[in-house]
Amino acid sequence: MADFTLTARQIVLRRMQAADAPVLYAYRSLPEVARYQDWLPHDIDEVQGLSRSQADVEPGTPGTWLQLIIVRREDGEVVGDCGILFPDGARASPELGIALRPDHRSRGYATCATRLMLAYLFDARKVHRVVARTDPRNLPSITVLQRLGMRQEAHLRRSHWHRDQWVDDMIFAMLAEEWERERKRLQAHCENGGV
Repeated sequence: MADFTLTARQIVLRRMQAADAPVLYAYRSLPEVARYQDWLPHDIDEVQGLSRSQADVEPGTPGTWLQLIIVRREDGEVVGDCGILFPDGARASPELGIALRPDHRSRGYATCATRLMLAYLFDARKVHRVVARTDPRNLPSITVLQRLGMRQEAHLRRSHWHRDQWVDDMIFAMLAEEWERERKRLQAHCENGGV
């Protein structure tokens, strides 16, 4: 499978590698990270299995997640992971997801990683619409999505089964024409004032 990277001034999104499994398992298992995530790995073998399966994922394949590792450009340290769900259906909207290590939060990494995914989807893949879902209690996630210009489209009451309970789900979205308006502002933020 060909290499896949998305790059900003201080971070790179790249394919998962077997060597990422220990650090990904360590932070994904932390309660403060797992609280709002649907995927909670049961053991390191599960993470290694995900890494192996991701090697064969062709970006844009319907019904697949493209899971990427977020690393700092300066030293290659893993700061988190993010993913793009390419749903079934030729016209279905891709969905974004992200998780950061707690010791790397509040540094702009989530904003710039999400911006890189939006740029890839709208500019390279020419999609019409991108969505992101989050728990309404996940205020840092909501802040990132709003900062990027994504609109809240819905607040669904007790619609998502999560950790043996029904929880609320918020849906954010952006259209291609909205991305056109936001692109330059967001690039300037990530390349100059942000990450």
